[in-house]
Amino acid sequence: MLDKRIYWIWLVLVFGAANPRIWQLSEKYSNAEDFVRALKNGTVANLTENENKNIKKYSIKDAEAILQYCKDKGINVYCYESEGYPHKLKGIANPPSVLFCLGNLDFLNDKICVAIVGTRKPSEYSADTTRKLCEQLADRGILLASGFAMGIDRIANEVSLERQVKSVAVSGAAIEDDYPKGSSELKEQVCKNGVVISEYCSEIKPNKSSFVHRNRILTGLSDGVVFCECSADSKGLDNVRHAAVQGKPIFVLPPHDVFDPRYFGQRDLIRNGATAVFGGVDISTNLAYTRLESIRLPEDFKLASDTSAELLEKPKKKSRRRLFNKKAKKKNDDVAKPKIDIDLSSLDVNKQKICKALESGNLIVDEIVKQTGIDISSVLNDLIELEIEGIITAYPGKVYGITK
Repeated sequence: MLDKRIYWIWLVLVFGAANPRIWQLSEKYSNAEDFVRALKNGTVANLTENENKNIKKYSIKDAEAILQYCKDKGINVYCYESEGYPHKLKGIANPPSVLFCLGNLDFLNDKICVAIVGTRKPSEYSADTTRKLCEQLADRGILLASGFAMGIDRIANEVSLERQVKSVAVSGAAIEDDYPKGSSELKEQVCKNGVVISEYCSEIKPNKSSFVHRNRILTGLSDGVVFCECSADSKGLDNVRHAAVQGKPIFVLPPHDVFDPRYFGQRDLIRNGATAVFGGVDISTNLAYTRLESIRLPEDFKLASDTSAELLEKPKKKSRRRLFNKKAKKKNDDVAKPKIDIDLSSLDVNKQKICKALESGNLIVDEIVKQTGIDISSVLNDLIELEIEGIITAYPGKVYGITK
């Protein structure tokens, strides 16, 4: 019996890393092996010319060779069906089929994690405040994740190492590449006490969109995203879109100068409702409502919030965050599902699918995408129209439900 990772690697060879076509076409198959057999037998419909070409071009032996190469290089390979595959990533739209890692992923399922995002050339103010914020988060036992670039990203990884907290780095380059140049030593340190993650290795080349695709993994692994310095046209703002559709809170370090273009991205995020943070306490307080047991409580935490005993009781109340908690949803499966009192036949096919998905309860955008198979941009447009028509209601955290 073949290692199931081989089937997933072969699928990446055929379709390319980060390609949602893998999920769109495999929906009716129970596992990767069945899907691969169907592709090889020619029973999968609607394949493109290039996909058919790649099915003939790549063999299972090619995938086996890549897995052996990774084993020889000390690269850990996780596929969607692997036991150690992060639970958080299974909940996003277009989850990575295969992850190449230096280090292990085992610790990611049990810890609160925050993504630190910002420019490669931060101002002195941004560098200093980011470092202090990261230190406060690390001292609370909160993991810091970065896109493993220079500047703000590097600060997050360095602070984790200094504070002896496991560090998480998600790269858009091949896992073995010295990228950014001169980062090999830092990468080695990170993987000894954490993990470096990529969808690519030297045998599966990154494409021009690899860094954009990386961001969905970075936000997917995180419980919140912190923007430490960004201009209005910063590429890092792509993380906002991913965080929004995944229902993750967005935090922003206030700008040093609201009239300085270097900080216009932060300025606009705060204008549009992102949470301004003035220290680690603001983030840990926000995230405490979901998993307080994972966060340590230094003295300054108590100065800005209720006592820890009171906070422990808060999740029992019907707070907005608990309304959409998956565990709470499972406990209430016997509660009557909302009924749609509208004529679905008056809606187009995509809107009908969205409404049908929401019959089971309120969902974040990523879950709607996953259940309907509709691309994100179309879902967002349809949600706006459905909301205007009064058919659905938007709740905090980019959560949507049928209007009652």
